[in-house]
Amino acid sequence: MRKAISIGSVIMILAAVVFAGNDPWKAKPYQQWDEKDVRKILGDSPWSKVIQVDATWKSIKDFSADDSSQPPATNPPSPVAKMGQSPPTSATAGGTSVDSGSSASQATFAVRWVSSRTLQRAAVRSAELAGQMKPEDAEKQLASVPDVYEIGVSGPDMRPFRSADEDTLKLSAALIDKKSKQKISPSKVDISRTADGKKVQAVAFIFPKKAGNGEPAIPEDEKSVDFNCDINGAKIHASFDISKMQDHQGRDL
Repeated sequence: MRKAISIGSVIMILAAVVFAGNDPWKAKPYQQWDEKDVRKILGDSPWSKVIQVDATWKSIKDFSADDSSQPPATNPPSPVAKMGQSPPTSATAGGTSVDSGSSASQATFAVRWVSSRTLQRAAVRSAELAGQMKPEDAEKQLASVPDVYEIGVSGPDMRPFRSADEDTLKLSAALIDKKSKQKISPSKVDISRTADGKKVQAVAFIFPKKAGNGEPAIPEDEKSVDFNCDINGAKIHASFDISKMQDHQGRDL
């Protein structure tokens, strides 16, 4: 699997964005993206979903400690944490502004297709704009193509993930092809925690690109895929429209 791109905390990723004109991933090369373009791609694009779920765990005693104000980690971020460890106070999802501070009955999560070329480019471009990466180093990072699909989940309240180990999380999640109804289970799960190990910042679900018979796990003619995760009361569901997940090279997963 591709190594993490060290770009520090990109907390701004899910800020509310109003983008005038063409989508940046279609309109210009990533080297010309500005901060607004990066926020658009990582916060409100076919590869990035912001969803709200019923926060049933908030009434459970074992989850009484609130994770919504997570301190920054001092250890290197994981591949998913580099995309932003939690959404800030608001985000644009499907053109609607939502409060990611989360009400007493709801919580907000960002679900991103981290392995896509578009999100990888947005990550390195963000690092460039922040002065944390040189253009030549960005090109080297992008030259390595992930051999897996990676879905990242993050949010201001990650308590449902706090006590779960990798095996439990592997059983809790799946990608489901809309057309074939084929269920793809994760082969690995990476959990990013704060330096003291007490709080979860983000979780990366790793899925194989090929099925056991050698065929693509997600067929070329598949138009839509669902990501489902049900863990400790958090029922996270995000639909990805593959027909829109396209860049100048074609399908981008």
